[in-house]
Amino acid sequence: MNTQYFLKALVCCMLTAITTSAKAQNVSVTDYKVPVSRVDNLRIDALSFNFTTEGTEVIHEQGEVGLVYKKFYSSLPFAYFIDALSSASYFRQFSFEDSERTGTYEMNLDIQVQKYFQETNKFFYFVSPDALMRKGFGRPQSDVILGLGYGRFINATALRKAVRIEDFLFEEGVISDFLPKDTMIALGQIIEKEDEYRNIYGDRTYLHYWYEDMSSEIDKTGLVTGGGNIGSIGLFRMREVLTQEQISDRFFGWDVNAGVQYQLQTRDKDIERPPAALAINVRYSRPISWRMQVNTDFKLDTPFKRDYFRREYNIRQNIDFIYEITNRIAFVSSNTLHINKERDQDARFRHISNISFTFFIENKISLTAIEQISKEEGLPFRQSLHFALSYRIF
Repeated sequence: MNTQYFLKALVCCMLTAITTSAKAQNVSVTDYKVPVSRVDNLRIDALSFNFTTEGTEVIHEQGEVGLVYKKFYSSLPFAYFIDALSSASYFRQFSFEDSERTGTYEMNLDIQVQKYFQETNKFFYFVSPDALMRKGFGRPQSDVILGLGYGRFINATALRKAVRIEDFLFEEGVISDFLPKDTMIALGQIIEKEDEYRNIYGDRTYLHYWYEDMSSEIDKTGLVTGGGNIGSIGLFRMREVLTQEQISDRFFGWDVNAGVQYQLQTRDKDIERPPAALAINVRYSRPISWRMQVNTDFKLDTPFKRDYFRREYNIRQNIDFIYEITNRIAFVSSNTLHINKERDQDARFRHISNISFTFFIENKISLTAIEQISKEEGLPFRQSLHFALSYRIF
C-alpha cells in the first residue's frame, strides 16, 4: 500500500466520522464558560529515536531524552502561559569519516503574562520573556516582547471528560437520553475542581465527595434508567474516564498581539545585540467535534532599524490537526512553514510536515511514531522516522 493511497483512505475515514449522522449531545465545546481556566502538565519524553535518509542512504541517527512542562492559566483580568523544555541528545553523522556519537543539550523557557484592561473586555497588554541555552553557548540567550493584544483562550478539557462519561452512561443504558446542557456544564466544572476538593477534604477522603457531587448532578435530571441513581456501573465508568483514559486537551478561542521584541542578552558576550524588532503573533484553536481539533499559530518579526524594516524578516506558520481515533489512539498532523528573509537577499523557505500516531499504553504512558518530511530551499528532500516513549507525571 503506497503512502498516497493510505493518506486518501485516512482522509475518507475522517470525513465519514464528521458527516455520519448520529444522535448528538446537547452541549458543544464552546458552551463551556468558567471563571478560571487552567492546564498543568509535566511530561518526561523518556525515549526518542530517529534516523534520516537521503534516497536509500542513512545519513543521520539521533536519540533524545526530554522533560516538558506546560502551564496555562486564565482568570480575568489575568492570564499566563508557561512552556519549558529541557532535553539531552546524541547524534551520529554517517557522512563523516569520524562517525562517533556526539552529545548535546538544550533548555528553552517561554513565558507570556497578560493583563486585561477590563474584566468584560478582551483587550490586554502583555510581557513575554524567553530564554534559550544550548551546548556551545557562553551564556543563556534571552529576549523579551512588550505589547498589546486582543482575545482569550478557554480550556474545555473538563467538559470533554464529562461528555466521555455521558457517552459511556448512554451507551450502556444507565441514562435514557443525553443530559441537558446546564447539567453537562455543571459536571465539567465539578471535574475541573478536583484540586479544590482535595484541599478541602484531604487526599484520603476527597474522592468520595467529588464522585458524590458528580453523581448527584446526573441523578437529579431524572434521566437515570429506572428513576434511581447511576449506581456502581456509573461510578465505575466515571473512575475509568477520570483516572485511566488519556484525553487530549481541548482549547477554543483566539488572540492576536503585536509588540516590540528586544534581545536582553546574546549567547556570547562578544556578539552584538540585534536591533529591536516588531513582533506579531496570531493564535487560533477550534475543536471541529469532540474528537477533532485544529490549532494554528502565526509569528512574524522584522527589525525597526532603518533600511531593514520589511526588508529583513522571519515568518513562522504552524497548523496542527488532532483526531482521537479511539480513546487509546490519537492521530496528529502538523505542518510548519518557515520563511527567512535577509536584507538584499532572496527569501528562503523551509517546510516541515509531521504525521504521527500516539498509542496510549496506560493512563500516563504513551508511544508515538512520527513520520517527518522536510524540504529546505537549496537542500535535498529529507524524510525522518521518529519513535518516542513518554511518561506524563501530571
